[in-house]
Amino acid sequence: MMSIAFAMLRKTLFACFCAVSVSCAADSALPMLSGFDAKRIDAAYPPVDEDSAGELAKLIYRLDLADASVLESKAGNSVDLGDAIWIEGQIRELRSLEVPQRLIEFLELSQLHVVVIAVDGLEQRIVSKPLPDGVKSGDRVRGVGVVIQSGDPSPVAVACARLRWFPETTDNVGWRLLGDAGVDVSLITDIRTRDRRPLVADDGDAFYSMLAAADGISDRQDLPPPGRVDPVDLLRSEDDLGGNWLTMELETVQVTRIAVTDARRQAQLGSDHYFQIDAVGDLGNVIVKIERPQGEAGPPAIFENRYPVSLVARDLPDFLENRIRISEGGEAVVAQIKLLIGVDAFFYRIWSYSTDYMNQHGGGDQFGPLLIAAEIRNREPVSDDPAGVGVIGWIAAVAVIVAILMIWAWNRRLATRDREVRQQRKDREAEQLQLP
Repeated sequence: MMSIAFAMLRKTLFACFCAVSVSCAADSALPMLSGFDAKRIDAAYPPVDEDSAGELAKLIYRLDLADASVLESKAGNSVDLGDAIWIEGQIRELRSLEVPQRLIEFLELSQLHVVVIAVDGLEQRIVSKPLPDGVKSGDRVRGVGVVIQSGDPSPVAVACARLRWFPETTDNVGWRLLGDAGVDVSLITDIRTRDRRPLVADDGDAFYSMLAAADGISDRQDLPPPGRVDPVDLLRSEDDLGGNWLTMELETVQVTRIAVTDARRQAQLGSDHYFQIDAVGDLGNVIVKIERPQGEAGPPAIFENRYPVSLVARDLPDFLENRIRISEGGEAVVAQIKLLIGVDAFFYRIWSYSTDYMNQHGGGDQFGPLLIAAEIRNREPVSDDPAGVGVIGWIAAVAVIVAILMIWAWNRRLATRDREVRQQRKDREAEQLQLP
């Protein structure tokens, strides 16, 4: 525990150091790599023994602590040792490099990956933190790092703290769509580790990149059909569904405009806000029970018929914006809106949040599916008369009126006929009375 606390302290101090190192020389990342100079980097690669492998692992650790945005701003075309550089290519080979046992607890790394890529017909090597399971030859990777073995005209080897992963082929349709839109799929593979937690800082990169990508994906004309699911499917599944492409039928409850104040996130999202839509989905015959927190006595929270589902979208469709404008009389931050909708979306994860209903049942957090919407469709009937009851009633009313008129006409005709018959009888009687 002491060593872990010490490592966290070193991370904090190093982050402060990096914050005052922004003015370092263009291209060179050495001022950001505390304790490393060109000579020490040169001795770390290639890793021929435990000492050089340990030095390489320490370099990756230093890079992981560095401010990624500052490192990216320094990336240029220079290929001297310690220079920051972007590197990208298709994987030709992937192998692991073990971190010396004595450093594992301190660095929180047990192995590194050595990735061989093809760049303009030349092989280059990248040393990085481990890539996700499922990475294979032919996939594309991209990252910013520092040159650890120079070459002419391009570096022979580069150290990257983390590589972005774009699968060439995958059975996960959602991953393929997001990868095509420029989302780093390696971010998605880590989402499940935060299940049933609120949105936290570690969610930032995956959340905002998926949110921005979903907004653009909705414009595509060749989208594959999403898999149809309901809340129970997402609550029951123990598989890693992060990034799955799916569709659901929901009813909205509340729409909230969420402000984005961080400049980097605004640039990433292309907006200074997004929208959260609180909705409910059909449970069918399933009853969901959420037990009280451990140590709390009392019955569980019970959900029948419907279950909460959360959506986020960068922009709202016109029909929903119009309904908010009519309901609230302007651009409201929070609007109570009840509408039937269909949504095509990417599943993010099961998240948790506080609700009044759950507070009444022991104070535990509500948890439910969080979806990133690509397309939201209006499922409300075109008119206010969903079953045509008004039309049927109008027809029935007309029929009744016509029937009454017909009966009146018939009665009138019978009455006229009766009068004629009575008059004829009187005439005959009169004639008879006139007889001698």
